[in-house]
Amino acid sequence: MSDPLRIIHGTFGRVVLVRLDHSMALHAHRECHIVFKIGGADIDFGIGRKEYPVTAHGALLINAWEPHFYNFRETEEKTVLLALYLNPHWLKQVDRRFAYSAHPKFFARPVQVLTPLLERGRDDVMDALTQREPPSPRDMENLIASIFAEILTLAPPRDLLHFAGERGELDYDARIRRIVERMLSCEEPTATPEDMAVQSGLSRAQFFRLFRKSTGMPPALFINMLKMECGLRKVAQRDVKLQDIAFDLGFDTAGNFTRFFVGMQGFAPSKYRKIVEVM
Repeated sequence: MSDPLRIIHGTFGRVVLVRLDHSMALHAHRECHIVFKIGGADIDFGIGRKEYPVTAHGALLINAWEPHFYNFRETEEKTVLLALYLNPHWLKQVDRRFAYSAHPKFFARPVQVLTPLLERGRDDVMDALTQREPPSPRDMENLIASIFAEILTLAPPRDLLHFAGERGELDYDARIRRIVERMLSCEEPTATPEDMAVQSGLSRAQFFRLFRKSTGMPPALFINMLKMECGLRKVAQRDVKLQDIAFDLGFDTAGNFTRFFVGMQGFAPSKYRKIVEVM
């Protein structure tokens, strides 16, 4: 399994420093994220149907709602990644230029060559993570905001964002929107794709086709996204038993939840809980 080295949750989202040793199944997040390679071998990371290089000379940019994956390949040196998962509501409050960060086409390209300013921002975050004293929330927020601002300076978002809603494509079907918003409001997402199809009033085939067209992912992947989001939030609450989290999310056993978690994160929820810090 992969080895989490540092994980911080805050109003900004999540910062994860991890040594990779495990594949990650196709999954998505509601946050856009930025991935830097800190050490080890160069790797390829999948976004949609293509794989892109993750090297010391570039940052990988993954949009919110954009399916992505990692196929682990044995290398002499394990890769260490720094991943910034950025809360779109926080970004919007920080700067109006960041207002559409929740859109699945926000980043204009998946790889950004590092500039001296981006390298400095990455190194400053690493310095904050490796100090004995934890960074203050204000310091971490300022570091992340400066990285995000530099990336948008280098790769401005597409013009279509001025005309789009917070989520989805321009042709977002109203029936799908209602189902999505209902699911997003659930504390513990346990519905199945079939449940969602019934609630939409569409046939199963129509629902699956429109859902993928509107959101860029099949219903099962969307449900997994919400389960993972809820699971991460609860795993960070040390007074909540992992078995209770599993049952609340619709898993029959804690073992099934652990397998699901490992498939998405590359390591077990018990490891995540041991490392995570909440600001």
